Amino acid sequence: MIRRRLLLLLGATLALLTATGVALAFWGASGTGTGSAPTGTLDLPANVTAVATPGSGTVALSWTASAQSTGYYVTRIRNSDSTTAAACGTSPAQPTTGTSCDDLAVADGLYHYLVTGVRASWTAASAPSGNVTVNNTRPAVTVNQAAGQADPTSVAPINFTVVFDAVVTDFTSSDVTVTPSTATALVTGSGTTYNIAVSGLTGTGSVSASIAANTVHDAAGAGNTASTSTDNTVLYDVTAPTAAAPVATAAVTFGTNPLFVNNEVVTLTDTATDTHSGVASVSYYYCAGSTGSCTSANWIGIGTSTASATSFPVPTAAPLAADGPYRVVAVATDAAGNTSAPSTATAITVDTTPPTVTRPTVNGHS
Repeated sequence: MIRRRLLLLLGATLALLTATGVALAFWGASGTGTGSAPTGTLDLPANVTAVATPGSGTVALSWTASAQSTGYYVTRIRNSDSTTAAACGTSPAQPTTGTSCDDLAVADGLYHYLVTGVRASWTAASAPSGNVTVNNTRPAVTVNQAAGQADPTSVAPINFTVVFDAVVTDFTSSDVTVTPSTATALVTGSGTTYNIAVSGLTGTGSVSASIAANTVHDAAGAGNTASTSTDNTVLYDVTAPTAAAPVATAAVTFGTNPLFVNNEVVTLTDTATDTHSGVASVSYYYCAGSTGSCTSANWIGIGTSTASATSFPVPTAAPLAADGPYRVVAVATDAAGNTSAPSTATAITVDTTPPTVTRPTVNGHS
C-alpha cells in the first residue's frame, strides 16, 4: 500500500512538471521504495556582451534570456587576479528579471563577466563575455586668453589658448562654444595645444570661449571634462568715446577768451567719457583763426594727457607760433584704442609780444 502511494505521488509530480515544459523533477516519499522519472537541465543565458564607455567607469551588459530562468545575477571577474565581484547591484539573493544592466563605478582594469540564470534552487552560469577594458581617465582642458592678446581690444580675431592634459584626436571648431553665439571660432593646432581665433563680431561686448564635456576624445575614446579657465573673457570694444569741448584755464583773459602770454601756463582739461573700456587719454590740437573747422587735415598737436587724467598743462614755451586767435579741440582715446571725433572747439587768444614804449619827452627833450 505504501509503495502504491509513492508511485502515485511521483506520477502526479512528473505529470505537473512535464505539463509546464520544465525539465525538472522533485522527489518526495514517506517510507521505502523505488521510482524513476526523466530529468533535464536549466538552459544557460547566452550571448553575454560587455561594452565599456571610455572615461565613464560604466560597463553596459546584455544577454539572451534562458527560457526556464526566472531571474539572473551578474558577476564581474578581474582578469589580472580572477577576483570576483557582484555586478549591476545583483546577487543570488537579489537577481534581476531583465536581460541587460549597467555595472557602475568600475575601477580601471581588464574584466570579463558571467551571467547566472536562476530558477528556484537551480542555477546555470553563462559562458564568459569577451574581455572589456575600463579606463576612467578623461582629458582635462583649460581655455584662456592667448599670450599677447590685448584686453580690451578693438581688433579681431580674438585669440584663446587651449591646453589638454593628454593628446586628443578630434578637436575641431564645432567643439567650441563662443559668446556671442553669432561669432565664429577657428581651431588650429595639434596634440595637446591649440589656438581658438574668434571672429565675426558685430558689436561691442564680452567675448569668451569654452569647451563642453565629452566633445573631444583621446586615443582611447574617453571624452573630455568641461573646460576650466582663469581668464577666458576679452572685452571687444568698437564703440568710440566722446570728448566735450576742452576747457582752457589761464590767469589772464582777453574778452571771454583765455589769454596765453609769456610765462603763463594754460591748463587744458576735458570731460571725456567712455561707457565700455574707459578713457585712456585725451589729446589736444589747435588750429589758427577763430572760425572754421579744426580737424586732422589742418590741426597741430599740443600734447596728450596721461591715462589717469584728462588735463594737460601747456608749458610757457608754447607750440602756438604767433599771436592771435586759435581754436583748441580734444580727441579722446579709450583703452581699446578707439578714438572720438574732434570735440567742439574752444577759443583762446595768444599774445606773447610785449608792448613797446617810446622814450618819454620832457620839456621838449627826449
